[in-house]
Amino acid sequence: ILVIDPGHGGDDGGARGRGGRLEKDVTLALARRLRAAAVDSLSVQAYLTRDSDMEVPLDERAAIANNFNADIFISLHANGSRAASAKGTEVFFLSYTAVDDEARRVAMQEGAIMEKAPGNDQDVGLILWDMAQAAQLEASSKLAGNIHAEIAEASLSRSRGVKQAPFRVLVGATMPAALVEVGFITNPEEEKQLFSETHQIRITNALIQGLGRFIAALRANP
Repeated sequence: ILVIDPGHGGDDGGARGRGGRLEKDVTLALARRLRAAAVDSLSVQAYLTRDSDMEVPLDERAAIANNFNADIFISLHANGSRAASAKGTEVFFLSYTAVDDEARRVAMQEGAIMEKAPGNDQDVGLILWDMAQAAQLEASSKLAGNIHAEIAEASLSRSRGVKQAPFRVLVGATMPAALVEVGFITNPEEEKQLFSETHQIRITNALIQGLGRFIAALRANP
């Protein structure tokens, strides 16, 4: 069972491109393509956290995946930057702290959790975090790596690598989970590409290949 999360929605448009296009629209279009392709190519059940232009609270998105008893959770996003030249794709999985300043910026943009628990609760918070997430950490790392490898091989855009950051949308997921930034909507060239049917199909195919590698390993070692 695969649950796909189209980032943002409703009043939360996400990042806005120079041409006025919104992140929430490209993530929903890609999620619908990915759902159809996954059912057809991977022989899985696939569901969306939203299938219309509606707002779904960040804390409810992983809960939806949990309610479906999902085996994989993927959150789709389009990056944004004040620098119009910024471009590329990157894949994240969850960690308590961001791996670097750029990963922290992306997490804050998409909705981050606190990196430190307040006051004397910090040690307790870290222990609870480790208990809740450690079981999925290795699998999420492999999931992110498989997806990134296929996106990089497809040469969709500059590869920005696999990173860890405290994405709130991934917190609480009881299955391997990854967040994919499919490109920079604030880059005029990538904005046009992201809304191109041809490019969306290429992204979808790369995601399917990455998911296929991960699912094959899951089925071999259930």
